Formats: sequence, structure tokens, C-alpha cells
Amino acid sequence: MKKWLVVLLCGAGPMIAHAQSSVTLYGTVDEGLQYLTHSSSSGHAEIGLQSGNAIPSLFGIKGSEDLGSGRKAYFDLESGYVVNTGQQADSSSFFNRYAFVGIEDPTWGSIELGREWNLMFQALLDFDATSMAQYSLLSTNLFPAQSDWPSNAVKYRSPVVDGMSASAEYSFGQQIAGDSRAGRYMGVSLSYDRGPLSMRAIYEDTRGEVDTTTGISEANRVERRATVAAKYRFDRLALMGGYANISGDLGLSPRGNLYWAGATYAVSSHTHLLGEVIHHTMFDGRGEPTWLILGGQYNLSARTFLYSFVGVLDNHGADTVSLNALDSTQPYGMSQTGVQVGINHSF
Repeated sequence: MKKWLVVLLCGAGPMIAHAQSSVTLYGTVDEGLQYLTHSSSSGHAEIGLQSGNAIPSLFGIKGSEDLGSGRKAYFDLESGYVVNTGQQADSSSFFNRYAFVGIEDPTWGSIELGREWNLMFQALLDFDATSMAQYSLLSTNLFPAQSDWPSNAVKYRSPVVDGMSASAEYSFGQQIAGDSRAGRYMGVSLSYDRGPLSMRAIYEDTRGEVDTTTGISEANRVERRATVAAKYRFDRLALMGGYANISGDLGLSPRGNLYWAGATYAVSSHTHLLGEVIHHTMFDGRGEPTWLILGGQYNLSARTFLYSFVGVLDNHGADTVSLNALDSTQPYGMSQTGVQVGINHSF
């Protein structure tokens, strides 16, 4: 029996090594404390545990296969969860963040099929000083849930030529017979990265969905977002900012003009500071909210860091935004001050 076990283990060794070299399990565990004023309709403050303050808590499986001549096939399956309770971030979908397969060629670029982030979020991730923490551009609802993760999508990314590249994404939406526009998403983006300068230009078009319970369709309504952003890196300092215009009649995001400016500074290899200010001039007299965010990060190791954020929202008449938009329990229409401290570990 012992001899057979040795033979089996030796024979399985190459297969195990091959699987480990091509498939990776990864994730992030992020948990901390939050104090937030006006966190109820009665105006009371709240303090408690909060998951995913700096980076969403998530786990995933990704892998790739070398096809030769510089080509490769790859996939990514990723799911978000809440550390406080152990629940899925979205109970309606297991791999609620990513679920796609793709193929890449050094000459013509890459094609991906499935569910993944929209172009605007991916393009602007490095142009937000907080890297899309809970107090960030996310607070403005520039990335509404309906269009954050387009399902049934096809995405193309071009090769990089002299620092320039382009991407395009099309989602077939809900794929309802006789209503091809229901939930449809279209987006294009241009990128430039050369030396210390990076720039982005993005346009998105999102159609309304069909309520499968009532049969009511909003596919004839549309929301459009056009954005430009830039970032310049010095030795330890990085400056960034951008502009977004939200238009249309769908109402996923407040219509208007959004402006932001931010900076990050590396005090040392362990300590980083950041600051950001965001202002949204909403159309139709719906308010002009302003967000001010300050933060810091201390790296304990390559995979673990401590963080703190302080955020202030001057609501100024807006009734559709809050400081922490990722917390669905928070009321809208109130000025807020929040403090978060926590720890993040990646694997």
C-alpha cells in the first residue's frame, strides 16, 4: 500500500505543479471601524465595524495558459463578501465582480467575454487619490450599480502603441427577446501613459432595464457619461484630477457636471498620505454637494497595511448622495462627517 501511495503521489506531482503555475487563488480581507454622523433619518451618529473601507473584501480565482507566439488564454472569477457577517456582497450572484474568459495577442490586442467592471471604473481607478475607497468618487454615484458590472458583455483592448491604447465594451443587457435595448451598455475609452503623465477619456451609454415582475420597460430611457482625467507623477508626489458630465433621462446618477482634484504623497516607503476634493454641480437645481477626503496608509509588509480616512460631505441641497454610498443603509440629503480606521491584508 505504501509503495502504491508513493507511485501515485509521484505521478500526480507534475499535474499539481502545472495547476499551481497556471491558476491562482487571490483575495483581500479589509475590516475596520467607522464613525459617521447623520447616519439615520433622525440625524443620529453611528459607530461600528465596516467591511471594505479601503479596498472591497473579495476573493477570486484567475489563470492563464501560454498559447505560444506571445498569445495566451486567461480567465478571472471574483466575488465580494462582507467580513462583518461572512455574507456575499451581492446574494443574487456568486461571482458578482468578475466572471470572464479572454484571449490576448500581442498584435491585435485582447477580447474578453462575460461579466466585469465597466470601462469608466477601470479607467479612473488610478485617477482617484483614494483608489476608490468608500469615501471617494464612489460617493458621488458616478458608478451606479446597474452599470458597474455589465453582464453578457464583450470587451476589446488594443495593444499599446507609443503610449496610446483604446478599449471598447458592449453588453447585450438582459437579453430579452423583442427588447434588445433592455439593460444595454456601451462604452469606449482612450488611454495615454508615457513617463510621468497619464490621461484618460471615456464615454458610456447605459439603457434602462425591464422589470421582469411587472413587465414595465425603461429601455427607451438612457444615461450618458463623458469623462476626462489626467495624472502627473513627481518623485514622491502625484497630482490628479478630472471632469465628468452626466446626462440623459434614466436617472441612475444625478445629472450634472462633476469635478475632482487629488494628490498622494509618499512620506517614506511605509507611509503614504492622500487628499481629494470633489464637487458636483447638479442640473435642475438639485444641489451642489462637495466632498473633502483625507487619508493615510502605513505598510506593515508587502501584503498588509493599516489605514485611516476622514471624510466630510457638505450636502448643499442635494438629496441623492451620501458620504459612504456603498452603505445602502445611509440616508441621503444630509451633510456628514466620517472617520474610518482599519487593516487590509491581501493574499
